[in-house]
Amino acid sequence: MRTVKYLNISHKINKHYILKKDGATKRLPGEKELSEQYSVSRETIRKALNELIEQGKIYSIQGSGYYIKQESLSLKNSLNTLSSITEMIRNANLAEDDMDTNIYVDKPSEEASELLQIEKNDDVYILNRIRTAKLEPVVYSINVLPYKLVGSEFEQYYFKGSLSKFLKDFYDYEITEAITEIQAVTSLDEVPEIFSGNNYPLLKFVQTHYTIEGKPILLSYDYMRNDVIRFYVKRNKRIKGGNMK
Repeated sequence: MRTVKYLNISHKINKHYILKKDGATKRLPGEKELSEQYSVSRETIRKALNELIEQGKIYSIQGSGYYIKQESLSLKNSLNTLSSITEMIRNANLAEDDMDTNIYVDKPSEEASELLQIEKNDDVYILNRIRTAKLEPVVYSINVLPYKLVGSEFEQYYFKGSLSKFLKDFYDYEITEAITEIQAVTSLDEVPEIFSGNNYPLLKFVQTHYTIEGKPILLSYDYMRNDVIRFYVKRNKRIKGGNMK
């Protein structure tokens, strides 16, 4: 009976909140309020909400609550062209933003020092943030920048938005190419609860960005939601004689 009850409650929440496309707040009422509204226990409400998460209709943010997933959210991106996350979101005619931004100075990992061609004792800026599209989290980014290339002004003047645009406008560093490796996400990768707790499928992009002079300026680890962002690559077959078809 309890199984039937929580499924029944999940249907009601879906009808009363998710299917009501009235442009109202996308955050669901809290567990206590929902339990009072439907006269059931909070345990039943929690099971109903978890059912809706598994159906891909809502997602949770630890300490904040449950939010309705935007059904129309879909981004396509070609791997043949270098574009920033900001450009990718805006090209889909969606509003982009940042959340949970954190900037601090640290020493580089062995991988970072090698890819950025810096010494292990050099300082680097670490920029962690969640990128959103239409207020929904779609990418978790860890950016690593050599401190000696941007100085203390970076932490003082960078706020949010396109990092590549900021580097060009403020420092005149224009990123013209990137070497990208796509990896599987493993248990060693620490991602925010908003991604791991909702079981989103993720692709990990490890990208070293270079200026036109060939100087490595930025290393990024981007965890991208593959249920929202679809990636494509054009492949050509090489024919004898060097022609491509």
